[in-house]
Amino acid sequence: MYQYDQPDGILEGSPGVFYSESGAAAPVALTITPQGTKTVLAKIPPGHIIPSALVSGANSRFYSAVTYQLNPARVFSVAQTPGGPEYYSARSFDPVLTQNLPDATLLGIAVDASHLQYLVTVALNGAITPVYQFPSTDLPQSAVYAYDGNYYGVSLISTASSGYVFRVTPSGSLTKIYNFPTNTFTELVAQSLLQASDGNLYGATATGGANGTGTIYKLTLDGQYTLLYTFPKNNNSNPAALIEGSDGNLYGATAGNPGAGGYSQLFRITKTGAYTLLFAMKNLATEGACQCQLVQGSDGIIYGVAPYGGVVGSGLYFALDAGLPKPAPAPLRFNPQSGAAGTKVLIWGNNLLSASVQFNGVAATDVSNSGSNYVWATVPAGATTGPITITTPGGTTTTQGSFSVQ
Repeated sequence: MYQYDQPDGILEGSPGVFYSESGAAAPVALTITPQGTKTVLAKIPPGHIIPSALVSGANSRFYSAVTYQLNPARVFSVAQTPGGPEYYSARSFDPVLTQNLPDATLLGIAVDASHLQYLVTVALNGAITPVYQFPSTDLPQSAVYAYDGNYYGVSLISTASSGYVFRVTPSGSLTKIYNFPTNTFTELVAQSLLQASDGNLYGATATGGANGTGTIYKLTLDGQYTLLYTFPKNNNSNPAALIEGSDGNLYGATAGNPGAGGYSQLFRITKTGAYTLLFAMKNLATEGACQCQLVQGSDGIIYGVAPYGGVVGSGLYFALDAGLPKPAPAPLRFNPQSGAAGTKVLIWGNNLLSASVQFNGVAATDVSNSGSNYVWATVPAGATTGPITITTPGGTTTTQGSFSVQ
């Protein structure tokens, strides 16, 4: 695709258009297409740091945060077309955004001036609301919203050289659902935690395991742990990314160790632990090196960003055709739950690009996407109470719950 300066993060904001950020000295938010066409959306002042990848909002904008030296962070957003970033008021927290949420807020992990860590939600006007304050010894690494309405993530415990997987309720109650063994601090440098379509959590640890080179594991929401795969003891190991593909399998990348003669690898692993090497990134100049980030596009192809390697050694974007089908839509929540004809309904889920919508079989009007996780649809005249059906090029899916027409 297109080599650029230390790219970070990748998400599909509209069909065939991927949003990312790049540049260590002078960051930019940009789009990149599968043909390698790059468009800079906004430039960030030199010396600023963007600590998290872009996250799509329900307002057709893309969000992250920026810090400068020791000043408080400012949440910012960019539009789908070039222009200056929109900055929001400085806050007492430095957030790292991880995901968008059904209620149109954003999920993140934040640190305050005392270096305490928090699980937070962020409104689209930049307002940050703490959900849970972690103890001073705890260092949360990841956070995801699960289908049961709770938040899950991985945290390290610096004083115990261990860590745990947590569940936090929306009211701020934390439960440790799984405790990793002590003296495995390095194992818990978790690069990924996701909830798959089977409802279970899946995670990757960059190191640790029997060979000290990383693991893939499964965890039920009540804390039943299964080790799926231990990476071999070589310089091609150390998982750095993990996603679920449209075939139900997991796909990931290893960091490897190019400095010691190793290389990054792209792999598939089934949910029972069968591992397949898909591509070895042996040529640093043309294929890059991880820590990589991955996303499956609406065309079924896996797209990724490699921050190292490339023509000038500053990273590149790449695509991997693993023969996967186009992903089917997965509508998971909608709001409001009821309303009259003319009501605008926000549908949240996965793989929702290019959607058409029906309310109990009647086609909606004014349907529009806001990234791949949101669809806005207006309840049509003649609609009756019943489920909502979403159709995309990847298939058709109907919600479990019904929208009540008043």
